[in-house]
Amino acid sequence: MIRSGRPRHWGRWLYRIQWTLLAGIGLGVVGVRTGVLGLESALKLFGGLGLAMVAVALFSMLVFLWGLIRRHSEARTAALWAMVLGLVPVALPLYTVGQQSLNAPALYDITTDLQDPPQFDLLLSAREKGDHSPDYPGAAAAAVQKETPAYRDIQTLVVPASTADVMAAAELVARELGWRVIAVRAGQGRLEAVARTPILGITQDIVVRIRPEGASTETKKDENKPSEKISSGDPKTAAGGSDAGKDAGTGVVATPATKTEVDMRSASRTGERDFGSNAARIREFLRRLEERLGAGREVAP
Repeated sequence: MIRSGRPRHWGRWLYRIQWTLLAGIGLGVVGVRTGVLGLESALKLFGGLGLAMVAVALFSMLVFLWGLIRRHSEARTAALWAMVLGLVPVALPLYTVGQQSLNAPALYDITTDLQDPPQFDLLLSAREKGDHSPDYPGAAAAAVQKETPAYRDIQTLVVPASTADVMAAAELVARELGWRVIAVRAGQGRLEAVARTPILGITQDIVVRIRPEGASTETKKDENKPSEKISSGDPKTAAGGSDAGKDAGTGVVATPATKTEVDMRSASRTGERDFGSNAARIREFLRRLEERLGAGREVAP
């Protein structure tokens, strides 16, 4: 059967090009999630393909105007679809990440305690070649986080509850959030877990430190001792003293304090920036922890 009427307009290739570019972005996401493509390479790929889609969308606007003038419905429809698809690389990051997070500084390791960040223990063995060092990046990263207005709420949380209650609630919240809990050491006041970002699947290590209020000054030196990383959890006997009244595994004198400090650290294993995902993870965890404990929020000075 011979098709009658004027030939199809070349404008249909505009939305076909857009679909092709969008498919390239999708393949990039799959590549990152499967480990075939590195995060930094993927970000460059996304940027290039996104700019190409925006350029095609701008050209499609001219085609759309031409279609209005010439009353060419096929050209108008094709150009309109190309313009709509061109909005995807702009709208999707704004929707999933947010403008504020897109402008976040180049940080991949966020903590509530910049002076004494919680340290990873069992998660050290999970790091692979090419991953960031498990050590906190240092004073430079702490200064950037401190000076960033969007991160000023990332601080030590103080709740009016015992360390045992807070630890139990912290484990429940971590599992509710879908984290893979690696270790829960109630005696040391430590919880370690692993989570992944929803779209790119970037692995992020998490450590939660729970201790009585005011214990940070008393334990700062002790936590840096290699012996404190032994996983047996056996009490340590101090020279010339007794272990009675001490928290197992830390050697910290237990006090009848009714308030507990909760510190966190969330760090991406790869990539030079996290687009605010680690800070968002910390905010969500602390918010849910407060709700579960039914406690009002306090921030350590």
